Amino acid sequence: MAQFKPGERVEVSSNDRGFRGSWYAGTVVRREAKNTNRYVVEYDQLYADESGEKLLQETLDWVQLRPPPPPPEKKVQFKVEDEVEAFYSDGWWEGAIIAEHSGGKFAVFLRGFDEEIVLEEKDLRLPVQWVKGKWEPRFEQVQREKEVS
Repeated sequence: MAQFKPGERVEVSSNDRGFRGSWYAGTVVRREAKNTNRYVVEYDQLYADESGEKLLQETLDWVQLRPPPPPPEKKVQFKVEDEVEAFYSDGWWEGAIIAEHSGGKFAVFLRGFDEEIVLEEKDLRLPVQWVKGKWEPRFEQVQREKEVS
């Protein structure tokens, strides 16, 4: 079980309809209670009110949290058919690159939205998994690295 401390940066997953496959950045505010595995998290870019003045806080189970992924060790050369996480609508969404455009832009199919959008390279990252307290590449990424070497 992961232990998170107040002030620690995290990413939050959701199983709510319309949000599956997404990760939103936030900060741990506190543990819900001493002997629980639930944490109060304040989101960076999701708001509790229509005016966008008060950041949303939610109480979440530890399995919905992970630290932010580390930056890649080397510059990623994205290509068509790469599985990616794409920053869109205030969060990171699972998707796949379906076309490359000029100017460092890529068409990405976002599964959570069931639509194609065009994003800049800076809004893409390779997906990784937080497993037993450490980052591991997803299977697709391991296969890709074997093809490159």
